[in-house]
Amino acid sequence: MSSAGMTGRKGQWSDIRRNVPPVTGVSCPVRKMPLRLFPRTRSPIPSTTRNPSTRAPEREYRAMKEKTYVGADLDDLGQVFSADVLIVGGGPAGLSAANWIKERNSAANVLVVDKATTGFSGGKGNKGAGVLFVMSEDDDMDAFREFHVKSIGHYLNDQEMLERFAGKSLEVVDRLEKWDIHIMREADGKLAKVEELPLWSLCGFDLDMMAKLRKLAVKNKVRMLDKTQIVELLTEGNRVVGAIGFSILDGACRIFRAKSTLLANGSCNYMVTNMWSSGRGDGIAAAYRAGAEMRNAEFGNFYNLHLRGNMAAIVGGQYALYSNQGEPLAPKYCEDFECDINIGIILGMEKEIMEGKGPVRFEPKEYFIKNPLAAKGFLFRWDRPTAKKFWERLFEKEARYTSDHAKRPEVIPGFIGELSCIRVDHHMKTSLHGLCALGDTSHCGSAWAGATAAPPGRIRGAALMYTFVSALLAAESVTDHLAEIAEPVIFRGQVKRFKEEIYGPMDRNKGISPRDLIFNLKEVIAPPLYSARKSKERLLEAIGKVKEIRERMVEVSPAKDWHMLGLYHDLRNMTQCADIYFYASLQRTESRGWHYREDFPVRDDKHWLKWVIVKQVDGRMHLSAEEIPIERYRSKPNG
Repeated sequence: MSSAGMTGRKGQWSDIRRNVPPVTGVSCPVRKMPLRLFPRTRSPIPSTTRNPSTRAPEREYRAMKEKTYVGADLDDLGQVFSADVLIVGGGPAGLSAANWIKERNSAANVLVVDKATTGFSGGKGNKGAGVLFVMSEDDDMDAFREFHVKSIGHYLNDQEMLERFAGKSLEVVDRLEKWDIHIMREADGKLAKVEELPLWSLCGFDLDMMAKLRKLAVKNKVRMLDKTQIVELLTEGNRVVGAIGFSILDGACRIFRAKSTLLANGSCNYMVTNMWSSGRGDGIAAAYRAGAEMRNAEFGNFYNLHLRGNMAAIVGGQYALYSNQGEPLAPKYCEDFECDINIGIILGMEKEIMEGKGPVRFEPKEYFIKNPLAAKGFLFRWDRPTAKKFWERLFEKEARYTSDHAKRPEVIPGFIGELSCIRVDHHMKTSLHGLCALGDTSHCGSAWAGATAAPPGRIRGAALMYTFVSALLAAESVTDHLAEIAEPVIFRGQVKRFKEEIYGPMDRNKGISPRDLIFNLKEVIAPPLYSARKSKERLLEAIGKVKEIRERMVEVSPAKDWHMLGLYHDLRNMTQCADIYFYASLQRTESRGWHYREDFPVRDDKHWLKWVIVKQVDGRMHLSAEEIPIERYRSKPNG
């Protein structure tokens, strides 16, 4: 298959590389772009910043595969760990998957690896609203599917996965309760209903959930290894057989052999916003470099409403926004009722500011208008002592340290990102054998949510529910076939090559901090003119700026600090994710859901009922468009 893209009109293969700067490893004419932020450099891109499959010529790669070594034969290269199941990420997805695997097969050797601390890392599982979306027995699945596909997913859903996700949600609630996780219900024991959101139910939980999941994992004899950053996946052909990384404390090289590997280390949020800063695309970028397919990456552009003075999120506050002249914005840019924020208000805020009507102001007295979760007091309606203590401390800090004490404070479009594009099937399996992707690594890639940024998928509580459903599906899939899976074969040459590239930046005694280039990357990914109001011209400009950042990575020195080496690889992963996002956005020549193209402002069902697929092959980015099997789905667009 050629390195190409589908045209929006004719559905024929065309070489997208004629119009855009090359992705690393793609041989094509370089398009000169006006880059204002960064000085140009003639330095060659070192092997440490190239895509893995470009680091060795094919002849050399075949040669290094001639001899294979397993287990102790790798001891001279690093610390070797073996497991039946390797889980990368110790958040809610990783821990719940580990516990379910051990419940189904107590003899399974399960190892959870986290670059922070298992059970306490991550940004959302123990810091969010503590609300779960649930389809109860009384809810109408057909009505929910029809509403979601039409109003949220815009017919880009995998409708079978949508029903599978919703159908498993009640089972998840029952299983969580068996783990002694207190699920908050109404006084009559039923799940909560909100009049304005009649098609699904909700329940709450306290924010001590992560501590309970970790405690259960210890009881189930799940092995845990913390302060370890996984950098690359080890492969044998089209099969993932383990991973390689290093300790961020002492730099020790760590090599992992596993029959099955589960990625559960989150989405990519580019370190823009505090609560989401831990999502740096580690798993997404590693899976892409290993050859896994990405899907729906163009929807990795979630924005929320943030107070400029302290960056506090105003969830559901779009109906309380005003221009600086006092004109309400909701009648112009919002639907009559939105179950969660849509991109229209983000585009509208940018438009108002560009027309000189900014800054945009928030009226706190109107926060509860058309905001059912806030109006019904879902944060504080149940007795949740851990959550109450956390939120009160958070609100107190936001009030104390805000720089804007106006009665109507300024509001900005707060970029979060939530790129979660690893493609998975209905069992959470990726396109690579032996690799599953859970939670926020594959939320968009599963396609259950369709044409929206997911998480949150425009339904509050659905993000965490998908985390648990995906963990349960993966646990069932892995344990059903664990005994049949062949022992992994690790190629010594691949391990040695990856090790050299991982530690290569430590040889630079002087240079710039990775934080400098991370800041530059934020300036590319966060502004609405690149990630909300897209056009070919601006997407090309953004791609060029990302390329410039990648080229400047040769100047980065971790300064002999293992944490800075980790940040260097975070930068590398985030630039990889930005490339995937911008190229996928360039590919979809229409507007649909959270993907808005100013040069293609209309939804085009005739030519674009398709998923954009991104994959690396032989070091080059390939883009294609895959027809959605709409004929076999129940909900179909009119006409």
